[in-house]
Amino acid sequence: ALNAWFRLTERIARFLSRTEGPPGKVAATVWGALSGFTSTLAHAGGPPYAIYMLGQKVDKTLFVGTSAVFFLIVNYVKLVPYWFLGQLNTGNLAASLLFAPLAPVGIWLGVWLHRRIPETAFYRVAYGLLFVTSAKLVWDALTP
Repeated sequence: ALNAWFRLTERIARFLSRTEGPPGKVAATVWGALSGFTSTLAHAGGPPYAIYMLGQKVDKTLFVGTSAVFFLIVNYVKLVPYWFLGQLNTGNLAASLLFAPLAPVGIWLGVWLHRRIPETAFYRVAYGLLFVTSAKLVWDALTP
């Protein structure tokens, strides 16, 4: 978020390469792997994902759609390690079923908000939430 507001990496990239462009395949691989890893360990895959995707500067519909597909895949893939760690049990599955009826409400609310929030405001909110989330994660890591 700070990078987006102060354009630090753009300045460094311009200085080093004299060219500009969206992040490449190496960045996608690194941030995607980091997002999957942190999602599996602490359900905190959003910030690494947002760091990469916000740098792509795509329209909000592509951003939201890509997020949905990416985390659908990540969440299904992490079922494998959860199974081997014994985390998939009847208690967890019952809790998931209990909250499943709320999924359509969340989808409806997301679509409703998506249609009403202008793209500029969408990205301001996204960067603000990324900053708050990242600050909270850093705070949690630094305090006992």
